[in-house]
Amino acid sequence: MNDVVQCYPLKAQYRKNEKIFIKIEAAEDEKGCSGKLVCRVFDLNECIKYVEQSVNLYKDNTIAIELDCSQSLSAKGYGVEISIYADNDKVYKGYTAFDVCDNPELTPRYGFISDFFENDSGDESDIKQMNKFHLNLVQFYDWMYRHHELMPPTDKFKDPLGRELSINVVKEKIQYAKKYGMKALGYAAVYGAEREFYEEHKDWALYKNDGHVIDFANFIFLMDINRKCPWHDHLISQLKEAEKFGFDGFHLDQYGFPKEAIGCREVRKLRDDFPALVDDIKNDLTTENSSPFLIFNAVNNWPIETVASSDQDVMYIEVWPPNESYRDISDLIKNARRYNPDKQVVLAAYMKPFLKEGGVDPVKAENATILTMATIFANGGFHLLLGEKNGILTEGYYPNYRVSPSEQFTRKLMDYYDFIVKYEELLFDLSIVEDTMTNTGGINGEYVFKGYKFSPKAEKDTINTLVKHTESCKIINLINYLGIDDDKWNEPKSSLPSEARDIEVTAMVVEEVESVYVASPDYNNSLAQEIPFKFVEHGEGKAIQFTIPRLDVWDLVFIKLKK
Repeated sequence: MNDVVQCYPLKAQYRKNEKIFIKIEAAEDEKGCSGKLVCRVFDLNECIKYVEQSVNLYKDNTIAIELDCSQSLSAKGYGVEISIYADNDKVYKGYTAFDVCDNPELTPRYGFISDFFENDSGDESDIKQMNKFHLNLVQFYDWMYRHHELMPPTDKFKDPLGRELSINVVKEKIQYAKKYGMKALGYAAVYGAEREFYEEHKDWALYKNDGHVIDFANFIFLMDINRKCPWHDHLISQLKEAEKFGFDGFHLDQYGFPKEAIGCREVRKLRDDFPALVDDIKNDLTTENSSPFLIFNAVNNWPIETVASSDQDVMYIEVWPPNESYRDISDLIKNARRYNPDKQVVLAAYMKPFLKEGGVDPVKAENATILTMATIFANGGFHLLLGEKNGILTEGYYPNYRVSPSEQFTRKLMDYYDFIVKYEELLFDLSIVEDTMTNTGGINGEYVFKGYKFSPKAEKDTINTLVKHTESCKIINLINYLGIDDDKWNEPKSSLPSEARDIEVTAMVVEEVESVYVASPDYNNSLAQEIPFKFVEHGEGKAIQFTIPRLDVWDLVFIKLKK
């Protein structure tokens, strides 16, 4: 059995032609080793780079190796396998991934940070740990003094809920994020103001049709964001100050209500006001040398139909009931893509089974989280879930995050994030064509699966089959929902799905097939395994047939076409 070393890239994402370094650490329970190091870099199944060198790796000592291939790498994800053949005849193994991309909006691996206490000064361990998950965008949640006055008057200040924070620590964390190749996005509620501001500007507020002001928990009062109201320019001026402070962009929040209100003596339809505000923020904060990265929160999918084409960089949906099933998750992603196929989709799907007050067995919460991640990623979406130091979001107030309950689960989370980086071109490329509902299930005979109950929809006690293609590949994602307690993504799961074996696949592929591979974040260290195939008769011609040996939670199958 191989011993383990931890390895990870020194940045969450590399730019084209940037030098690439992989850092290697001895496991905490190991004294270390010396010997020969072999590093292999993979483009999908193909080893494209081989590095061999002598190493001395001891506890509390790390080494970084440079992959001298940056100029030859295309913009995509790559897998890394580290093998150390030690003098004591042990073999140490480690796996990670990295990607090359000049445009983080194409791969928005979104994370969060919310602790800016004075005793955090000089501590970059949280950002360093987030880097191991390849999080290239970081939301600085509740970093500000007030919702209506973002920058505090002094270094030490109390935030809107009374937390004693330090703006100097916020500044440090921004610098740490940039050091690790991440963009720092400041949180801002687009219409939020505390009572003292409302009392001075009552004519700027939004009102119900009974004349009462609209507030959130009698704590935050909602302002009118339309261009006719002075709040519009006040907000933009606040964001300009925060941008000068160091933020690369902003996470623009709303609360999902009201949909309509009275503001500046006329009815306001916020579904129309939101995209106009996003466009104005982008325009007013853009300079000759920079443009802010903007994310707007379409709370529970509202109003995705209008904000999808606004000047934000990705589409972002915070998921709440009644979007409770795995199928709802899939539908949210696909629906958003219909409104704008040129932007990625990020879901904020908070895992309430991890809430401390819920008292749920951590293993059941872990199982629910793995299934939710698999559902989001396999459907081509990204997931805002992780941040801080192994923190997991449990609700909409991010300081109530839960730290991963075990090293084993943290490693599992890393496996999933390594996987989505390594295979990002097969999961998230905007040129991928969705074929599921027209190629499998029902009357569709292009892709036929045998051995278990299969469905093109995410349903309990089935294996969900998602079929897609690019110019060079046919792609099949299989998500296992066999034997789970229910189809609710945010409910504890007593166990992971029942393992499936020897799934027979018949695929009607007109092009010449070069090879077939399967990869999974659940086993084999995410390495692509070649599957033999044969030709069989099909009503529409000659099909290929192959057997997927194993499915735990999520398998990714790719059929490479001859060039």
